[in-house]
Amino acid sequence: MSQAEDLILVGQVTLLGSRRAFDTLVRKYQGDVRRLLLNLTGGDADLAADIAQDTFLKAWLYIGSYKGKSRFRTWLFSIAYNVFYDYAASRRQHAHSDLSECEYHLTDDDGRQVERNIDLYRALESLRPAERTAVVLFYIEQQKQQDIARIMGVPLSTVKTYVSRGRAHLAELLKR
Repeated sequence: MSQAEDLILVGQVTLLGSRRAFDTLVRKYQGDVRRLLLNLTGGDADLAADIAQDTFLKAWLYIGSYKGKSRFRTWLFSIAYNVFYDYAASRRQHAHSDLSECEYHLTDDDGRQVERNIDLYRALESLRPAERTAVVLFYIEQQKQQDIARIMGVPLSTVKTYVSRGRAHLAELLKR
């Protein structure tokens, strides 16, 4: 499905209130949003699913604000990013999350890939939240830096700094 097809579906949702068109958008982008959130939550699949659901609810409520200036996926990622950080901010008031409490649903015959993924999640969690988001969006979600700037609501130069610092911190942490 192309950007033009996404715009047609968005138009059907905003003008006609078409749930079918919105369901099509959800099916198309659900995996991408969940994967982003899985990385941001340090591998907590249940939390990622809950935040993804909230993301799509907000997308339904505010789809009229989508103007088509960026890809629909970028717009959705910005909602997911904001919902995640709203959740994280509310959690910080109650308790600091611990990666060891996260549930991992990763399998590999010899366990080495699982260990690498856990090491990566731990390293990602040790980054500052903005650096982690920029690194996840750039390296894992393969977003362009301009799109990351839109998603995070920061200048492009800031994104470049976050990616560079995050990459350097990850390299240092993963060497250990």
